[in-house]
Amino acid sequence: MKKILVIDDDPSLARTLELYFKGKGYGVEVANAGIEGLKLWQGTDPDMVLMDVQLPDLDGPEVLARAKEDKLGGDVIMITAFHDTDATLKAIRLGAADYLYKPIDLDALDLLLEKILVQRQQQERMTRLCHVISESYKPDQLIGRSARMLAVIKAIAQVASSQTNVLIEGETGTGKELVARTIHHASCPEEPFIAINCAAIVGTLLESELFGHEKGAFTGAVQRKIGKLEYAGRGTVFLDEIGELPLEFQAKLLRVLQEREIQRVGGVQTVPLQARVVAATNRDLNEMVQDKTFREDLYFRLQVFSIQIPPLRERKEDIVPLTEYFLHRLNQEMHKRVRRIPNTYLSAFQAYDWPGNIRELQNVLHRGLIISTNDTLELDENWRIDKHAAPKKDGLRQDGTDALISLEELERTHIDRVLRFTRWNFGEACAILGISRPTLRKKIHDYRLEEGN
Repeated sequence: MKKILVIDDDPSLARTLELYFKGKGYGVEVANAGIEGLKLWQGTDPDMVLMDVQLPDLDGPEVLARAKEDKLGGDVIMITAFHDTDATLKAIRLGAADYLYKPIDLDALDLLLEKILVQRQQQERMTRLCHVISESYKPDQLIGRSARMLAVIKAIAQVASSQTNVLIEGETGTGKELVARTIHHASCPEEPFIAINCAAIVGTLLESELFGHEKGAFTGAVQRKIGKLEYAGRGTVFLDEIGELPLEFQAKLLRVLQEREIQRVGGVQTVPLQARVVAATNRDLNEMVQDKTFREDLYFRLQVFSIQIPPLRERKEDIVPLTEYFLHRLNQEMHKRVRRIPNTYLSAFQAYDWPGNIRELQNVLHRGLIISTNDTLELDENWRIDKHAAPKKDGLRQDGTDALISLEELERTHIDRVLRFTRWNFGEACAILGISRPTLRKKIHDYRLEEGN
């Protein structure tokens, strides 16, 4: 760290900080107002900026916002009074590295300088070990280079040219609605796409929602209502969570699909069904048929053409392109500029089973962008949702017996393996484990782990 910029309208404090930093061998520039500070910031390219929250022309957060717009670098420390909480929070959201309260405690400033220097060194090291995301990005795309996903894309191309009913099967979070929308856009993009979550609508309202009703058909039916199936026209109706349909309604839906016509509740006339029906489920409908909870004839009617979406754990080669895709999208939505992903995170992603599939990956990255303060992705230590799950096939005791072990013993064994793998490099171990350094040090102490054992 070579150059320091101080922006503060208190001459006494500014002079104190100037002498303090010069005594440490730093080059120091001082500004007494926001606009003056921005000019010096642009001209000197400081490594660190100490800036008062309250300035005579612009407040500190506004100066910081303008600096970010101009892509000015340097770690920013806000100098704040206790009553400036709102402005301080705003500055932190804009990317300030930390803050100090007045009157300035030079010992606290020393600790903060050391902390930022260590973070910068670690950041520079991590940057060398990072994957840089590519610039190519197209919204609402099916992402995948694995053989399983190529098979899904091929199936979409095959069925798009017809009006055949489609059944999409896959675990929660695998992207079933995106597949349905891709089928729709490949076949009839100008027509409506109507999505209905069958589990979110009360059974008694489903018939009216899907088929529509005539005026006076029941209490509250004050006018005719066009149902979703009719409203879709020649487009697509997506019935999500089809396995949640009540049995009594399944018979009515079967008749509509067989006859290709709709009769509104309380009506006598029929309306032709012109839309394609795409259904999706995360349940085993074949098993439900055996259990008599889903009609076999409706199952076969829906399964004219079926598409199986693989879970993320079976398409690990898609994790990197999916991560790049979501970071591109989230950067746009959240006005961030995260361009790098530590390789240790990617390794951890590929080693993880992703019980929540693509939706879980997206949520992990979303949380990561919230806490990321620069162009490199950061993750919180609790990103794995199954960290307390029961041990699976590797849940063995250290002596090799097949008795189930405690979660504590499993965690100890795993942390020990990661530390050995990284040769006790705390930065890499924390990235793989998804925990902070203090947490890792505490677990090493609690589990009495020692390097070289």
